This record gives sequence, C-alpha cells and structure tokens, in this order.
Amino acid sequence: MSSTPSLQTLREGATCSACTGPLKDAVTATCGHTFCRPCLPVPFQMGAHPSSRVLLCPFCQQKEQPENLMVPLPLGPLGETYCEEHGEKIYFFCENDAEFLCVFCREGPSHQAHSVGLLDEAIQPYRERLRSRLEALSMERDEIEDLKCREDQKLQVLLTQIETKKHQVEAAFKKLQQELGEQQRLLLAGLRELERQIWKERDEYIAKVSEEVARLGGHIKELEEKCQQPASELLKDVRVNHSRCEMKTFVSPEAISPDLVNKIRNLHRKILPLPGMIRKFSENLVLHLETDSGGVTLDPQTASRSLVLSEDRKSVRYTRQKQNLPDSPLRFDGLPVALGSPGFSSGRHCWQVDVQLADGGGCMVGVARETVRRKGDMGLSAEEGVWAVILSHQQCWASTYPGIDLPLGEIPRRVGVSLDYEAGRVTLHNAETRAPIFTFAASFSGKVFPLFAVWKKGSCLTLKGSKEWCSEESRALG
Repeated sequence: MSSTPSLQTLREGATCSACTGPLKDAVTATCGHTFCRPCLPVPFQMGAHPSSRVLLCPFCQQKEQPENLMVPLPLGPLGETYCEEHGEKIYFFCENDAEFLCVFCREGPSHQAHSVGLLDEAIQPYRERLRSRLEALSMERDEIEDLKCREDQKLQVLLTQIETKKHQVEAAFKKLQQELGEQQRLLLAGLRELERQIWKERDEYIAKVSEEVARLGGHIKELEEKCQQPASELLKDVRVNHSRCEMKTFVSPEAISPDLVNKIRNLHRKILPLPGMIRKFSENLVLHLETDSGGVTLDPQTASRSLVLSEDRKSVRYTRQKQNLPDSPLRFDGLPVALGSPGFSSGRHCWQVDVQLADGGGCMVGVARETVRRKGDMGLSAEEGVWAVILSHQQCWASTYPGIDLPLGEIPRRVGVSLDYEAGRVTLHNAETRAPIFTFAASFSGKVFPLFAVWKKGSCLTLKGSKEWCSEESRALG
C-alpha cells in the first residue's frame, strides 16, 4: 500500500462506494465512505423535520445526521487525502509504519496491533516538535545575527582604529621627514655660510699676501737697479741706500681667523656623530617595529622542584623545601632552573626581569637552546647551549667558555634581554640605566627559550611584560 498516490491516479480511479461508477457531485460521510450525491437514500429528500432526517451510508448503512455528517468532497490535493487502494478518505496515521490509513486500512489485519490515531491527533506531536525546533532555530538564527552584528561592529571599530593608526603613522613620518629636512637645511645653510666666510677670508688673505709680494717685487727691482750703478753714484748717499737695503720683517696674516676655525670645529663636532645617530635610530626603529611583543611566561613543566612559580607564571622564587612535582623529561633536576614560554625560532624578541636577591643569593638570566641538558650536572656555558649572565652580590660573569668576569658597579635591579635570532645575538643590559652588561654572538639552530635560575631563600625573579619593556625602549630612543 502506498501512502502517496499520484493525483492523476486518484482522478482516474476514484469511484462511488454505492454505484461503483465515477464520482459525480461527490460527498463524504463521517464513516469515511465517498459516493455520488444522487446515490444517497430517499430520506435525504423527504420533507420531514430536520431533526428526524436520518441518512444511511449506502455502503455500510451507518446512520448519519445530514447537517452534521455530510461533507463535500475536498477539491484539494487528492494524492494526500485519499487511499490509493480503497479510494477512501484518509483519516488515520500508523505510527509504527508511518503510513496514512483509510477506514478499510485501519480495520485491516496489517495495522490491528499498531499504534494508530486520527490524523489531527497524530500530527500534533510532530507539529509541536517542529514548532519547538523552529523556535530553537529562530532563536539560534537571531543569536547568530546578533553575534554577527556585534562582531561586525567590533571589526568596524578595528578598521576605524587601523585607519586612524595609518594617519598617525603617515603624520609621524611626515613630521619626522619635515624635522629631518629642516635640520638638513640648517646644517647645509651653516656649511654654506662657513664656505662663504672661508672664501672671503681666503680672498682677503691672498690680497694681503699679493700686496706684500708686489711691494717686495718693487723693492727688489729698485735694489737691482742700484746694484748696476757706478761706485760714484752708489756712494753718493751711502747712508740712505744702506737704510733702504735693510730688510723689514714681514708679518704674515692668518689665512683663516681663529673665530672661523672655532665655528668650523663646532659644526664638525655636530656633524661627525650624525651617521652613527641615524644608524642607531634606524636599527632601534626596526627593532621596535619587528619585535614580537607577546608576553613571556614561565613554563611550570620545566621548573625545578626548588622553584615556586606564581599563578600568573610571571614570578619565580627559590625554596629550600623541594616540591612534590611529577618528573618529566622537560623538568630540570640539577639546578634551580626554569625555562620561559614561548620558544623562538626566528625574529626579534625582548623581555625584562626584575631581580631581587637575598643575602648570599644569586640568579641567572638569558636564553637556552631547547636541547639543553636538564638532568644531573648541567653546564652553564655557551658550549652547552646557555647564553646568560650570572648575578650575585659579589660578582657577575657571562656564561662564555671560559667564563668572563663582568665588572659591574652594582647589581642591576632590572635586567633587559634582547634576542635577535637571525643575527645570532643575545644582549643583556641594565634596564634602569640602559648600560650594557654583555652581548653574546651565537649561531642558533632550533628553538631557544628564555632561561631563568634563582637560588637562596628569599631570592626572586619577576617577569615584566615585554610589550611594556619595548615601550620603554621606544621612549628611551626619544
């Protein structure tokens, strides 16, 4: 039995239950039988009182009240309303077989033991589930639309911020170019003025010297003529001639005045460091813009049992009582060491460490390669993959091989670490005074990690956000 016969089949096969002919002016009784209106029994045409009019189904003889039970045959989608096998209107639904049933199907042996209900009743749970699902989907759609709207607003804010930053960058570099151009103009103007003064004093010097040369030339010519005179003429006025022959000392004028020399020296002192200043500014600008400002934190999986990490993984202190921590290949068990996270395999990175040492305490700050030895005796040299400085109240040294003592006036309270992976450089310096401590030259391969070590109860290291640190770097550049 098919629950979905075609409309064309029903139109061609629908017959009257009484005359078995094609349906004409069809009506349907509540018992489910369909027949032609002319096939109704005579009581339908009698003139009795309406309450006494009782009709009989011509097929099953079931009594029906005409005003309540006689209904016209629907002209809608017959393929969904009528049984293909019996041509009867479908009133029931079998939940076991998920089939539509007419009266005959319902009474048939196939569905006697099944859960069968009227269509309107059977459809309600499905309608409710569909409505519930519809409401859930509508709510989900509305939530997604709200989320889309909120995220779009966030994106618009970000795009607006980016546009603002673009204008700020353009304005900053334009101002920098203007300032550099103005300084260039002033320097060139100063050089041109010095050049003009040099040419002026040169001309004056040449004029004076040329005048003296001309004077001496005239005197030489006069003396040459005297030498050619006879003795009687030359001796006439020997005293006068002797006086005129005496040499006068020529005081040579200065080619360049002392004032001009001082001006040249002062301008030279200003210009001489300019290339280095521009190069340093350029290097620091690139470092600032390319530096990864993501925060460095301490990795608890690597920390020695003698170290206690703060909840935010930004601080580590030494403890005499070793903690009960699970062993792993990553954990250091020889020295009180912990690595930072993340590790780096490219780029430029920087972070800052606040140092607090107890009496007799010490610490180590720097970087270490991922394959550094973590069990037993651990090497502290660059040969072992450690590039760091060791600080204590008595001394400071670098982890080179052999180690290098670093004469520091005082132990820095803040140590800055800068890593340039491609350049193979690790630089440590006093973050407060910006004085360099030591720079390692290395050839990195694989990942390298920030390294921290601290010993003696009361000693502590605290990470300062690299973003904040790099901002200080930028401010220090002016």
